[in-house]
Amino acid sequence: MRIHEMQLNGYASFASTDIIKFGSGINFVVGQNNTGKSALLRSLRPSLNYNPYRSASSFKAEFLTEPDQRVSAEFRRGELFGAWLRGGFDISWSFDGDPSGQARAVTDFLFQEEWTARVWRTHRELKIENSPSSSGANGTIGLYHPMPQGAKFVGYQSIGNGISNIIQARWQEACFSFDAQRYNVGLCPIDMPPLLQADAANLPAVLMRMQGNNGDLFRTLVQHMRDIFPTVRNLSVSSPNHSSNLEILVWPVIEQQNRELATNLNESGTGLSQVLAILTVAMLMDEAVIVIDEISSFLHPAAAKSLVRILESHYPNHQYIISTHSPEVIGACSPSTVHLITKTDFASSVTSLDVENIQHLRALTSELGVSMTDVFASDRIIWVEGPTEESAFPFIFEETRDDSSAERRQRAPQFTAVVATGDFTAKRNRPDLVFDIYDRLSSAASALSGAATFAFDSEGLNDDQMGDLSKRAKGRLLFLPRRMFECYLLHPPAIATVMNSSLDGAPVSPEAIDRFLIANGGISKYKAGGEWNGDWKNEKWLKKVDAANLLSDLFNNLSEARLGFSKRVHSFGILKEILAHERSHIEGLIEFVKKLVELSRKETVRY
Repeated sequence: MRIHEMQLNGYASFASTDIIKFGSGINFVVGQNNTGKSALLRSLRPSLNYNPYRSASSFKAEFLTEPDQRVSAEFRRGELFGAWLRGGFDISWSFDGDPSGQARAVTDFLFQEEWTARVWRTHRELKIENSPSSSGANGTIGLYHPMPQGAKFVGYQSIGNGISNIIQARWQEACFSFDAQRYNVGLCPIDMPPLLQADAANLPAVLMRMQGNNGDLFRTLVQHMRDIFPTVRNLSVSSPNHSSNLEILVWPVIEQQNRELATNLNESGTGLSQVLAILTVAMLMDEAVIVIDEISSFLHPAAAKSLVRILESHYPNHQYIISTHSPEVIGACSPSTVHLITKTDFASSVTSLDVENIQHLRALTSELGVSMTDVFASDRIIWVEGPTEESAFPFIFEETRDDSSAERRQRAPQFTAVVATGDFTAKRNRPDLVFDIYDRLSSAASALSGAATFAFDSEGLNDDQMGDLSKRAKGRLLFLPRRMFECYLLHPPAIATVMNSSLDGAPVSPEAIDRFLIANGGISKYKAGGEWNGDWKNEKWLKKVDAANLLSDLFNNLSEARLGFSKRVHSFGILKEILAHERSHIEGLIEFVKKLVELSRKETVRY
């Protein structure tokens, strides 16, 4: 299930909204307190609650109008039929012709590759505006029952159920909402159902089955919890003595030898229950809609950033709609959409922001109550080449950092793109002054901040120039060992996966990419012809090649001009594929990021 669009009328503080669009992946809703963020997220729950809009002119019960909502929701192959089969109820379907043939049509419709339903609903009813059938349509009305092999015709009658009931059932099981409150879900009866409920009340029963039936998945869940919470070292699910209940135990040590060392989840820190439930949904469900209200209210900023990075990188098959006040959380991932909620008097309004646009960015920071100083208020600042590195380097750091307790206690540095890298090399500027400006900016937010650290490409610079810049940066500058970031991304399987995710028709094969690299690697326009020996894995060639230009031509050629290479989008996607499947391919880049972080932690003597 995916929610593409939504519109509210007469609901909570929303008199009427424009169409609000949501994308795949992570969507953020931002705004000050009491503007309507939580109400907007609550409206996405399976049942629209009765919360009519009130103003100075209409606040008495007899003048209130019933709230309604229009939603455009996409359903993929078989998910509606599966919800119907699990529900086990009969539906009416109007048809012309043979009832058995119509049974086949019902099955085919519910199994089509994708279908976008236009849903209108109030707190009392749900209607499908583009329904292929309804009990009120002209023609014969048949009654159908779900069977594993497809719909079965059971008679000529109408009982009032239709496809809207199937959509309601799917919405009920696919949409999960998490509020900014303490969840007491660490204990439940042992006989509760195995499918996670929307309120996560049966979480111990679900995790017990995961622990027993899919140990590898449970161990991955434990590792995610360690990554987010340094004080969590292990989890277990057991039944207390002489009890018919199950409880989730949180261990501060890896070894599970003495039960007295563990703490029940309900007695553990705020936020652990929500995160554990969120991760369980992400790991067990298929294409769920996960709604998280005020993520920064129940999680430390570092934990919130780690969670959204894990959700984005490991479980991108879900749609996430998250409200937050934190610019750090927004900056920790690449959101599909960001919506700003503002309120004047009684009425809230929604503005869809283009975070690439500086005016929208200013509006966003203003509503969040932050300034540039707040954004840079980190223990350590690392200024990097551009937005690609700004996203990629912290991702590499989080995915590859040492799991030792000492390493986990260290706060992650803030990676930020410089305004214009050319300022550091242009003859008309004074690079030493520019370095000083960035250094002062980095330390202005806090007296505890360390000196600025810099990471740049070596493109277009000789050894003397790089040495001179290092001196002016007072030794706090590292140059990427290869010409540019993209030099680490020449990996045919990863490139093919990223390209094919955006292409329709015949896929691009890794073999075709390999042949393209071999055929074109020595061309002079890619600036490494002298190092070319016919092997694109040759390290001397990889250090010099203009990989961004090469990837641009590769995308254009192999996609037959249907897909252009985007440094910001595709570079990060290729990186994630490589990290997931062949980390050794970028060992040099991982080592560079580690050295960069170590350098940022070293103190500089100031005169």
